[in-house]
Amino acid sequence: MEEKKLTGYASIDKPWLKYYSKEAISAPLPECTIYEYIWNCNKNNLEKPALKYFGKGTTYAQMFSRIDDAAKAFSALNVQKGELVSMCMLTMPETIYSIYGLNKIGAVCNLIEPRTNAELIKDRINAAGSRVLIVVDVFLSKILQIVDKTKLEHIIVVPLAQSMPIHTRIGFKLTKGRKIPHIPAEQRFEYWSVFLAKGKRLKLASTPYVKNAPAAIIYTGGTTGISKGALLSNDSLTAMALQSIYDAPRLYEGERFLEIMPPFIAYGLVFGFFIPFCASLENTLIPIFEPKKFAELVLKHKPNHVVGVPAFFESLANSAEVGNQKLDFLMCAITGGDRLLASTEDHINKFFADHGCKYTILKGYGMTEMGSAATFTATDESNIPGSVGIPTHLTEVKVIDHETGEELGYNVQGELCMTGSTMMLGYYQNDSETNKVMRKHPDGKTWIHTGDIGYMTEDGVIYIVDRIKRMVIRPDGHNVWPSVIEEVVTRHPSVKECAVVGMPNPTNKNGKIPTAFIVVEDGYEATDKLIEDIDRFSKVHLPERDVAMAYRYIDKLPLTLVGKVDYRALEKEAEQLR
Repeated sequence: MEEKKLTGYASIDKPWLKYYSKEAISAPLPECTIYEYIWNCNKNNLEKPALKYFGKGTTYAQMFSRIDDAAKAFSALNVQKGELVSMCMLTMPETIYSIYGLNKIGAVCNLIEPRTNAELIKDRINAAGSRVLIVVDVFLSKILQIVDKTKLEHIIVVPLAQSMPIHTRIGFKLTKGRKIPHIPAEQRFEYWSVFLAKGKRLKLASTPYVKNAPAAIIYTGGTTGISKGALLSNDSLTAMALQSIYDAPRLYEGERFLEIMPPFIAYGLVFGFFIPFCASLENTLIPIFEPKKFAELVLKHKPNHVVGVPAFFESLANSAEVGNQKLDFLMCAITGGDRLLASTEDHINKFFADHGCKYTILKGYGMTEMGSAATFTATDESNIPGSVGIPTHLTEVKVIDHETGEELGYNVQGELCMTGSTMMLGYYQNDSETNKVMRKHPDGKTWIHTGDIGYMTEDGVIYIVDRIKRMVIRPDGHNVWPSVIEEVVTRHPSVKECAVVGMPNPTNKNGKIPTAFIVVEDGYEATDKLIEDIDRFSKVHLPERDVAMAYRYIDKLPLTLVGKVDYRALEKEAEQLR
């Protein structure tokens, strides 16, 4: 695209568009449901492989047939257009059949994290007013605790082994499956196979596309506050697919995708349960992912494409299991969902190069409220270490002064704001929180306020500094950004991992103590002398008031269920150390 003179303001200049083709920029937005989108992408690929589950393959023809079966069965339960059906499911074929079966009849998926506590599951079922629940059997015991406190009329229980090959299914039932409770002898409980049988004789017609009709509720991570249900429309999700097809390189029909991210986060729903089908890939589903087995899964399945959080790829790069084996099959390794330190990125890229991979790791940044990814390292030019790339071609990003709301120029730190076609409809039944995040600006557009501090260069490349809520105010009133300390401390040769939180001031005065929790590398001893050396190193690379004021050793950093560093858990630990 032809370069133009910059005004100094990203919202006007949109410098990132120079990286995209005129075809991408002018491509019309899809006007269809997510079911219709994947059907249109694959109606000529029906005999090609769509899914693999414990080695058992499913073609696109079989997948669409089973989606139809699910849609008819939901219709037999009188599920209506716009009705919210709750799901407590894992990464398994029946999750796909349910999501798209519900979408085909115009219903909405209320995607609940099944690994959370039973009371929170109950609250989310009730908030949605669901009368139908789909749950994987390994979490049935939680539903039994709360079912009488809900208005559920139908609980469809899906065995984790439902789609396994017969020999694997038998082995599972004789071992781990023996601990799973059977459904109660109660009419509202039924297994998946019984549920499907109810719709066999029904004729099915797709519900027509309606602009801005909701498709799914995804709950925000809640790592810095109360989790909220983001209502995503068909339009926001199909816009994500459109921009991914144009912006994400190296996605070719028939290639292998390894799906390890769960369906109840936007990252997993979009990049694991939608885009692989939009690109006609073969999707290998891992229902219960263990991060320590990431290297084993990569070597076993040899995926061309995989997405995850930084911790997964760091574990791969540090795995002795890989040894000298080639990873030349990896074409598109994408990380998002958490901050990737520049030093870690360099380490991963060197590991890739040393193991025959032609490509560097790709990065994205986004949030549930924007349907997941809003920026991406779409080109080699925008894939700069330490950055999160450029805005996707359907997204606009600007940086504002958090206090005044005024737009800032290039290379000036402020709060990132985003708008575009992938934006959520709002938080479900929560106007007050919606209005805090989605705000109309003087330009007439509604912008999402991310709560993240960052900056943009004149080339449209974005760097994230930290979360506003992670900022630590020292006792002397000086503001400290934890991620800046983490970046420097991690560069010390003795430090494997580092996370910084504010610890209560022992003198009971104002402010908090920026405290670095450190995991040492193998071969180093966790001593006071080593901390002195790390502190000296930090003071060489940072202003004195920007370094940690205290250091603590920790065996390993706590992680959330999806692999992000759990800063709230560290803060609780810091409270106990007071």
